[in-house]
Amino acid sequence: MPHVLPRMDLSGGIPPEARALVVIPTMLTSAHSIEALVEGLEVRFLANREEHLHFGLLTDFQDARQETLPEDASLLRLAQERIATLNEKYPSARGNTFFLFHRPRRWNPRERIWMGYERKRGKLAELNSLLRGGARDRFSLVVGETAVLSNVKYVITLDTDTQLPRDAARQLVGTIAHPLNRPRYDEDRQRVSEGYGILQPRVAVSLPGTNRSRYARLYGSEPGIDPYTRAVSDVYQDLFHEGSFIGKGIYDVDAFERALHGRFPENRILSHDLVEGCYARAGLLSDVQLYEEYAARYSADVSRRQRWIRGDWQIARWLLPGVPGPGTRRQQNPLSALSRWKIQ
Repeated sequence: MPHVLPRMDLSGGIPPEARALVVIPTMLTSAHSIEALVEGLEVRFLANREEHLHFGLLTDFQDARQETLPEDASLLRLAQERIATLNEKYPSARGNTFFLFHRPRRWNPRERIWMGYERKRGKLAELNSLLRGGARDRFSLVVGETAVLSNVKYVITLDTDTQLPRDAARQLVGTIAHPLNRPRYDEDRQRVSEGYGILQPRVAVSLPGTNRSRYARLYGSEPGIDPYTRAVSDVYQDLFHEGSFIGKGIYDVDAFERALHGRFPENRILSHDLVEGCYARAGLLSDVQLYEEYAARYSADVSRRQRWIRGDWQIARWLLPGVPGPGTRRQQNPLSALSRWKIQ
C-alpha cells in the first residue's frame, strides 16, 4: 500500500508562519525567453493565489569568456521591468509578491570562464543566505521589497518548464509543515534523521509537452492528469519512509542550510539533487503531482542524460567512508546505508 504522508488542512490559506517562496532557477538568454519566464511565473501565481506565497526568478547570465556582454544590460533591464509590472498588476498590502534575484558572472579558474557561481546549487545556497539575513553582494540586482523575505520558512524550487497545478503549493506547504513531518537535525549523525527537510512530489509529462514533436510523443510516457490514481507506491517511501530528491519540490530553509552548508567542494558536484536529499532527508509526496515538458529532440534528451550520468559519477565517492569537503579537506561520510544504496 502507498505510504501517504500526513498533511495539514490549509483550505483557509497558507498561514504567515508557513510563508513560502516559489523560485525558478534559470538563465537570462534572450528577450523571448524572459517574456516566457515571466508569463510562466504569472500562470503559476494565478493557479496558487495565496497571501503568504511569493514567486521569484533566480537568474544568471550564460557562461562567457568575459565578465559582461553587450546584451547583458538590456536583458536584465527587461527582466526588471517585467517583474515590476507584475507587482503593479497584482498589488499586495503586505509586500511584493514577485521578485527577481540576479547574480553576476564570477571568474571560475578551474573552468577558465565567467559563470554563475556553482550554477543551480550556488543559486539556491546564496538565496538561502539572503533569506536568513546574509549579504546581498552575491546578487547584482534584487527586484522587490525584500523585508518580507526574512519570514519565508519554505522554498519551492521548480525547473523552467515545471508547471505548478492549482493549489499544489498549498498541498506542499501543508505536508512539510505537519508536526510529524518536520525535520529534526541529528548533531551526532550530521544530517536530518527524522522528519523531512525536503519533499519531492511526483513529476509527470504535461499533455502539451508531448505535442512538441514526434520524439516527445514516442517517449513521453503517460502524459496529462490521471484522475484515478492519486497516490502511487514507491519502494523507498513505503518501506523506509524516505524518497529521492530530483530537484523539484519544497524544502525547509533552516533544515536545508543546516544539513548542507559547507558540505561540498567547489566545481566538483554537477548532479547535486540526490545527495542533497540524502543529507536533508527527502520524502516522496506521491499524491501531489507536478508537470513538465519532455525533451523535443533526441539530441536534447541525450545531452540531458549525459549530464545526469556525469553527475552520478561525481557523487559516487559518497559511497566511501570519507567524502570530499570544502577545499581539500575530507570529512567522515554521514550518509546512511540506505542513502549509499540510492547512490549506488
